Amino acid sequence: MSKSNDAFQNLFVVIDPTQMIQPALIKAEWIAARDDAALRIYCCVFDERFAENQVEQQTELQLTRDWLERLVESGRRLGLNVDIEVEWSSDWRNALLEAAKAAKADLVIKSASQHSAVGRRLMKTSDWMLLNSCTSPVLLVSGHRLWENKRILAAVKLKAEDKVHEELNTELLRVSHSIAERAGLELSAVTAYKGDEMFFDRQHFADLCGLPRNRVFSQEGAPENAIAKIADDVGADIIVIGNPGEAKRNTARLLIDQVKADVLVLPNA
Repeated sequence: MSKSNDAFQNLFVVIDPTQMIQPALIKAEWIAARDDAALRIYCCVFDERFAENQVEQQTELQLTRDWLERLVESGRRLGLNVDIEVEWSSDWRNALLEAAKAAKADLVIKSASQHSAVGRRLMKTSDWMLLNSCTSPVLLVSGHRLWENKRILAAVKLKAEDKVHEELNTELLRVSHSIAERAGLELSAVTAYKGDEMFFDRQHFADLCGLPRNRVFSQEGAPENAIAKIADDVGADIIVIGNPGEAKRNTARLLIDQVKADVLVLPNA
């Protein structure tokens, strides 16, 4: 991946202290090594037993720092620029949002939390909090494999209702092309349609996306189902979608549990 002005330069990586393997960190180090990006490794810890005991809190924080230092040791040996931030908070979801904002992150990377579709509707998961409130792009990582199929899929809303959707489409395609070029990935695009919108002008869609006709697709159904179907068909390693409003956030949240691919969600800036 060659250096580019479009490259993400400040990566904010959310570490899950309950897990030994950290797919978000693995993926972040891979990106950082290719884009010469800086990494801020963030972990929020809390233990109710020590809620009122500052001495024990400091002990837990130091143990976590020591663990993170071991996690990033190999990356530092490779020359990566890595900082560590450890925080004590019972409200870790909001804490990580504030920390990402303070770090001026231009990409937040987090392992996707697996929930059922019903669970995501009923729960304010950490993923929901990020997609709902984060002003930076968010990469939800589904596993530690490093984009081995070399394919990226852009989810485009072909019939943009307003200027917000049009601008987000433009940004989504720009970012998707940039990632594809820098990472050596083959870019495809998908759009979802309802049963009463059957006409699909493939050439128009291809021109809009700046892609050949054989790499643009339309699929009937709910957006999350349509995107998941095409992502599986083309073997996408990463899916890029936009986040203009509540409906799209639902798409992102529901999509996560249907695909093996990583999901990059772009905010409506």
